[in-house]
Amino acid sequence: MDLTNEMCKSQSSPVLFLNRIESFVFEMSAEEIEKLNLPIDVVSNVLRGGDVGLKEMVLKYVLLMSGKDDCSQLTKDDVIINDLLEVAAKNNNSTGQLALDSIINITSSELGCNKVVESLNHLKKILKFSLERNSMLADRACKILSNVTRQENLAVKVGRMIISDHGLSVLIGAISDKSYNSSGQRLEFLAQAFGNLTQCVEFQNFLVDPVNGQLQRVLPVLHSGVTLVERSGIASALYNCLFDTKSHMTLLEAPFDILPVLLLPLAGPEEFDEEEYDKMPLELQYLPEDKRREADPHVRNLLLRSLLLLCSTKPCRIFVRDRNTYLILREYHKWEKDRVNLLAVENVIDILIRTEEEIGVNDLKSVEVPDDLKNKFEKWDRDFITGD
Repeated sequence: MDLTNEMCKSQSSPVLFLNRIESFVFEMSAEEIEKLNLPIDVVSNVLRGGDVGLKEMVLKYVLLMSGKDDCSQLTKDDVIINDLLEVAAKNNNSTGQLALDSIINITSSELGCNKVVESLNHLKKILKFSLERNSMLADRACKILSNVTRQENLAVKVGRMIISDHGLSVLIGAISDKSYNSSGQRLEFLAQAFGNLTQCVEFQNFLVDPVNGQLQRVLPVLHSGVTLVERSGIASALYNCLFDTKSHMTLLEAPFDILPVLLLPLAGPEEFDEEEYDKMPLELQYLPEDKRREADPHVRNLLLRSLLLLCSTKPCRIFVRDRNTYLILREYHKWEKDRVNLLAVENVIDILIRTEEEIGVNDLKSVEVPDDLKNKFEKWDRDFITGD
């Protein structure tokens, strides 16, 4: 039997269609499902009201199609994305998870991300799936949220929506509280989405507001996060928030206190003299013998680049220098093997070991470097990294 032809002929008669296809639902392989070549309107009709078994088969078909390099058939209009989200909204179970798996694939492309973000209704559903405490769809929804916020323009749109809906506090609570979801979902990709969202300046401003800012609630994830995805997401968020030098001193002081947050993952078990400890933040004093440094080189690099940004202005350089940051970085430099990170830490150390008289400017970002010197410095950096 040519199943494709049968399904096409049955478009105008859903009940007959269900009766004739039902016996094949649980017998088809993935390859057979993929060959169906179902028209979009047939897929949509089944997703909206088909038999449970048939709906599962069509969801598997959509998943296979969404995993192809060109899934333009699924994204040329809003119909299938909307239908998949509706299936998820009605099924807080494996059926809903299967529906969201397709949207994860769809949003792996720029076209798919744009289609999802076009609709605020889509975004609100995805956020709801991510943040409802009993949601079994949360991990998948968080992956979608991470995908659609990679591009800066889309991150800005999503960030503004979260702010306007007063959803920032709930989002931060879900990241910082590992028992937030009662269905066993880890929500690790929510931290990655959070990092992406800090591309939105308004989102940043809410996080670092000196009165109501809540960035400090997620900072412990940098050293307590079990997964790389979590730690990388929060490191990215902090790095993005440091591009605006006006917020630096605010972030160095309470309630944010970001200096020990940045340094603790870079610190090891080395011991220092009493006088040296006295100037260090309490969080960095008398660390245990089994203290381990951050394992991932990319996260370490984000932390080092964040420290370099903090050294942009004179008041912050003095703050960082006076707390014996150099000693932590000196020991870290002895430990580090990655040449990209060796260069990054040397850039910070080079500033810290110089006096302000030697530096001679308040804001290092204001210094204009001639193109010929810039090219020379960049070549030196490349040669250092490659070992030439």
